[in-house]
Amino acid sequence: MCKTIFDRLYYGVWSYDDYFILKKDAVGTIGFYSYQKCTAALLMLAYGTTVDWWDKYLQMSESTSRDAMVRFATVVVEMFEPQYLREPTVVDTERLLAISEVRGWPGLLGFLD
Repeated sequence: MCKTIFDRLYYGVWSYDDYFILKKDAVGTIGFYSYQKCTAALLMLAYGTTVDWWDKYLQMSESTSRDAMVRFATVVVEMFEPQYLREPTVVDTERLLAISEVRGWPGLLGFLD
């Protein structure tokens, strides 16, 4: 993933939900960094891994991994839905079909209703 895209996601999530801000717990132990939580959430979504895999890899508990992924996905949908997760317009569909034909994939969107 391009750093500028990750930064846009990271700063958007960080500013929207204080779960991603670095804090100390009740005994004063520093929790996981925001980058760790965002990276774990993105990797779980991208690779379809489970939360127990991150327990072994990052020493991040299953509950922290699960919370980070659910909160990350929720915030991304809430923040970026109007711009990036909207229904395609006729112009968008025509553009995508023209690109797919040039690349040798005619009818790419043929199965979409």
